[in-house]
Amino acid sequence: MKSELLKFGLIGLVAVLLQMLIFNHLSYGAIQADITLVALIWVMATQDRTRAILFAAFVGLLSDFFLDYWGLHLMAKPLTTMIVYRFVPRMEETRLFFTPVFLILLGISVVHNFFFLLAALFAQIYQAEPVLIQILAGSSLMTAITGSIIYILRDN
Repeated sequence: MKSELLKFGLIGLVAVLLQMLIFNHLSYGAIQADITLVALIWVMATQDRTRAILFAAFVGLLSDFFLDYWGLHLMAKPLTTMIVYRFVPRMEETRLFFTPVFLILLGISVVHNFFFLLAALFAQIYQAEPVLIQILAGSSLMTAITGSIIYILRDN
């Protein structure tokens, strides 16, 4: 149990560090892929709901700590996990093709970015209105593409 928690903690830390060191620099304006969300979707596909929500809270806290969003990820990631958990297919049950994986990632990413922007608008932490469509559509699309590529390369 402790080794499994440590494993998921390290996966979350590596995902946040990848986001901070690589994917924040691979952006176009406000559009960037969210690799922590891809890791969270993988945890949702392989673990039970409680572990997925705890992982989402941990990754959200680390993301807020390292990326200076102050509570936005901590609110958006667990809320997204609670809502979309039942729609994520179990990884050991099915092997999906590219298109369903892409559409699932796109849908979850749109939901996550909607909650992220809703929290940003509610808290008035930063001006999210000018980049609303860029974040909602562009970042969701880039996250879905990145996650689909990782899914394809995972078995090779």
